[in-house]
Amino acid sequence: MERVMVFLFPVVIWFILFLRKKNSFKFGLTPMSLEIKQIKGLKKLSDDVEKSLSKSYMENVEERVGTKLKANDYQWRLLDLKRYFILTSLLKESPMFSKKVDALWHLMLMFTREYADFSKRYLGTTLHHSPNVNGLPDPDLRGYFDWVYAELFHIRKENIHLYKGFFRHPVHPTVIDEFKNLPENELIDLYFKSDTKYTTTVFSLISSMKRTVNKVKDYERKVIQEKMEKSKKEEKYSSMLVPFLSASYFHYDEFSSYMKVSSYSSSSCTSCGSGSSCSGSCSSCSSCSSCGGGGD
Repeated sequence: MERVMVFLFPVVIWFILFLRKKNSFKFGLTPMSLEIKQIKGLKKLSDDVEKSLSKSYMENVEERVGTKLKANDYQWRLLDLKRYFILTSLLKESPMFSKKVDALWHLMLMFTREYADFSKRYLGTTLHHSPNVNGLPDPDLRGYFDWVYAELFHIRKENIHLYKGFFRHPVHPTVIDEFKNLPENELIDLYFKSDTKYTTTVFSLISSMKRTVNKVKDYERKVIQEKMEKSKKEEKYSSMLVPFLSASYFHYDEFSSYMKVSSYSSSSCTSCGSGSSCSGSCSSCSSCSSCGGGGD
């Protein structure tokens, strides 16, 4: 018996390590750009972010990161941090919802002088650190964040992984109604920075969001789930936006069942939709048709 156990022990260890390696998330190569959508003025905004981050500053940050992160992990975090900086220049309220991206932001803040120079070049003022990663996020605010993110940027599995999923929290019907019915100036007062130098982008973004809400329909549950599954299978994550908003608007109180989202927080189901198997509170990936993120 002891001889059998001695033989089986390394086999079991090897099998566990094999499964961990198989299920671990692998970052692909980062795109050459921030992969922005066709929102007027967004290209200039994106270029301004890039120009404001000096080469020497980012070399220091990357050196501080060293070999702590997986291959391409740092580049994807940096891409999403740059995207976040774009959001901060447009939105009145833009909490940070990714612990992984926030960790990189913390590293940047350690270089106090360089960070201050970046903020001044980019926004003309200090870009304050505003994380929202401790505890559960405000569901309505997170849903709105996901909506704006999908209007501005193309979504890939790496972004999903870093944010532990998109479209897992509904947008409140009142917000959707406001984007349907209110004029641009009132929406700016409610949701956007009125003093931003990127007003052209704000107006174009509002127009895009208005076009999206006009596509919202009272789909049957099965139709919404089929649309979400199809988008996930084809990795066309941005096309989840309309069924996501439809479920939010017409079925806000039943959102989880329409989107097949676990009753647990998204951090309890961090593997669906990323090529990994689900674990923890999620019984299978088929139970998570929303845009779930990958685990470590």
